[in-house]
Amino acid sequence: MLLFYLLSALTIASAALVVLSRKATYGVLALAAGMLCLAGLYILLEAYFVAVIQVLIYAGAILVLFLFVVMLMGIAGVDLGLRQSPVRLGLCVALGIVFVVELWIAISAAHREGWPGGGMAGTVETIGRALFSEYLLPFELVSGVLLIGILGVVGLAQKELKRHS
Repeated sequence: MLLFYLLSALTIASAALVVLSRKATYGVLALAAGMLCLAGLYILLEAYFVAVIQVLIYAGAILVLFLFVVMLMGIAGVDLGLRQSPVRLGLCVALGIVFVVELWIAISAAHREGWPGGGMAGTVETIGRALFSEYLLPFELVSGVLLIGILGVVGLAQKELKRHS
């Protein structure tokens, strides 16, 4: 239980660092730390497959891509100069408090009534059954939208190549 609260606090702290960091590189590194802490929370839930996917896909591939973009754009050491207005900061604090209260209510309800899923949540079998039974249509629609996006990017790149030739 102590490990859960420690990982939760680290996740929230790293998310706050992402939002409040003044340098883009530090924000990306804080996001990577948050993703790793989130994977630790998945491990505590015994959702090992989801934890591995979290590390490989998000912390591994996507955040490295973010870091490369930041480095290639040359804004790694540039001060972004983000100033927080008191209204925006107050709104962020209020939303954070609402999130913590909702999380506390969900955890206390789960302790009273038992955790849902029966210990099978997050396994490859459960994810596969859910994807190909209950969520087959949304799964196929998302893959279609991604395919359309890929074709659009290729089409735009072809137009750019023809224009520069």
